[in-house]
Amino acid sequence: MFILTFVTLKFTNYSGDQINDAYRVMGIWEGQWPTLGPGPAAWSGLVGDVYLPPLYYYLVFPATIITHDLSAQAIPNALFTFLSIPILALTIYKLLEGVGHNKRFFLSALAGFWYIFLFRNIVLSTGDSLGGNPVSVPFFLLCFTLLYTYQLEARLPLYLEVLCWLAYGLVIAIITNLHFSSLFVMPVVFIISIIVYIAKDPKKAKRWILPGLAILTALLTLTPYWIGELGRNWINTQRILSLVFDSSTKEGHSVSLFQRFNAILHSYFDLGQEVYFPGNSWKNLIISLIFLGIILVVGIYKFRGNWTIFRLLGVTWVIFCLAYSSTNLENTYNPVFYKILIYLAPIFLAICSLAYLDISRPLEKYLIILIIACITVSILINTKYFYNYISSRGGIPRVPNTSDISQALEKIPAQATVCHHKESYRNIRNQEYIDRYVNKGSLKFIANCEPGYYLLYSKYEALGDYTLNKRDPLSEKMNFSGKDYQLFDETSLFYIYKIK
Repeated sequence: MFILTFVTLKFTNYSGDQINDAYRVMGIWEGQWPTLGPGPAAWSGLVGDVYLPPLYYYLVFPATIITHDLSAQAIPNALFTFLSIPILALTIYKLLEGVGHNKRFFLSALAGFWYIFLFRNIVLSTGDSLGGNPVSVPFFLLCFTLLYTYQLEARLPLYLEVLCWLAYGLVIAIITNLHFSSLFVMPVVFIISIIVYIAKDPKKAKRWILPGLAILTALLTLTPYWIGELGRNWINTQRILSLVFDSSTKEGHSVSLFQRFNAILHSYFDLGQEVYFPGNSWKNLIISLIFLGIILVVGIYKFRGNWTIFRLLGVTWVIFCLAYSSTNLENTYNPVFYKILIYLAPIFLAICSLAYLDISRPLEKYLIILIIACITVSILINTKYFYNYISSRGGIPRVPNTSDISQALEKIPAQATVCHHKESYRNIRNQEYIDRYVNKGSLKFIANCEPGYYLLYSKYEALGDYTLNKRDPLSEKMNFSGKDYQLFDETSLFYIYKIK
């Protein structure tokens, strides 16, 4: 709770994608109701730009009632990240059937404890912040899994079953709006889950009616998207379908069987250095390969718990890996959040391994010790990144946050024009947003610097390991496009220059 609150209040990192989303959310206050969500996908150029449906913006919008700051995007994501801890623990507890109560409770708590120590929870999205749409996927994936488990076990009164199926439809609608991986994977998992549910007893009318309620709920939840698509002649839907069926056959993006197999291996094993043992050293690589390999084999082979949860997650992970392998990754932007659907897989596999290994057997005892040691190392490595992150964003000196930018912009005269030292408009859109919605100012923002324009230059920045780095004043560091400029003002965190 402390970390998530700190990150939200000291919101610092943001990118062009997140600024685009922020403007779309704030447009709701002006009566511009979004009918398209974030996009386009990095590889959507195969069929034209492809956009997500817009429900992410409607999830974020209530937070703008609290604040118009860019951190409004981080508030719902922080909330869902925090709520995913007890839901993960509950899911693990239900998964570990046949395990003694004390051991079962402890391992469930360990799963939640380990999960919140993953530094990627904080910097998962584009811009290394909580401000992006993929962050909430684990929460809704766990909700999806639990809802289906309760429904398939058929231990609920009818009115609760109806409510669960309605929630099931709502969850599948939301999760498909959060990221392209879930947009392409989760509808397939949803259809498979419904087929399995009906096949249990196809003669019962309830087996058909209840999934129908979920489908109807999902379709109604997507109403803003359908309204927009009617006016666009269904162009985005057509492109999504084309991307699903044609992407791997397009010239330059078709893949061989070896490339598919290689991509599947990387989709799982790269999580080691990307999430669980972050760092580029050979030690991190060896530890992650050994650990992820052992828990993959042992976790599947030894499992004896709730097969409904295990199979549903397994189907989700397998379909994701197949989808992930369908594109030539050498030609594709491939950040870690593209793997958000298998983000939790190592936690599930490690906990299952610990639960069902027999400590009385020498070999299995050593495997238990090795797994516990690796989990401990994972927590320690991630704690180092948390320490660097908080240290570089707390106190002075620090990486400037959105409040610091707001204060610096207030020092620039009204009606003035602000430019960027690299002449990049994309990099000053965050300043433009803050001036417009937070400061209620009247500044203009243009990328190219001309005489009389102003620019902000931060005194500190974060390095790759999130440690703080002091920057030299601009005049001492580079020749700025052949133009003369002088120091107009400064704050504890910014130099403010004026072009002569």
